[in-house]
Amino acid sequence: MVSVHTQPSSRLNVLITEDRPHPPEHWTSQLPRLLEPQGIVAYLARSGREAIDLTERVHIHAAVIDMGTPLGTTASPKPGYDAPIPAAPTNAAAAGIWLLELFRRLPYRPPVVVVRGPAYSRRHLDRIMREALRLGAFSVVNKPVDIEQMLVVFRAVIDRRYRGHWPGGN
Repeated sequence: MVSVHTQPSSRLNVLITEDRPHPPEHWTSQLPRLLEPQGIVAYLARSGREAIDLTERVHIHAAVIDMGTPLGTTASPKPGYDAPIPAAPTNAAAAGIWLLELFRRLPYRPPVVVVRGPAYSRRHLDRIMREALRLGAFSVVNKPVDIEQMLVVFRAVIDRRYRGHWPGGN
């Protein structure tokens, strides 16, 4: 995992959000370690506010948004997003959709992989899927996340969005 500072110019920068702190064997810790040798830098955000702050400092080429990511304190993005900015949600369940909406409004629109947890009902699960697809999600992955499945999704992001080449590099 990389602490936020300046963006490496020849690397693919990936933002990963999570719903809560996890142990080192969790996929949110494994994925960055597996991607790093391939030239991919992973940034971890533990709230919507952290994710927004990070996108203001680092050009994010792809994102993995956990739909259960908490909003954090007073999340109001600064310029750089196409207006108008949607109002911040009042409940934690809507924070993932709100983040997806904000990423959709970035001028460079990075591909976003959505991670969705168990839902209260099939109807709720379908609603999350419809909203994610409406907002341009590249892929939707269910919890529990299989690390190999996530690596396959990342290969698809690179192949489809970047035609197998890192942005800004090679």
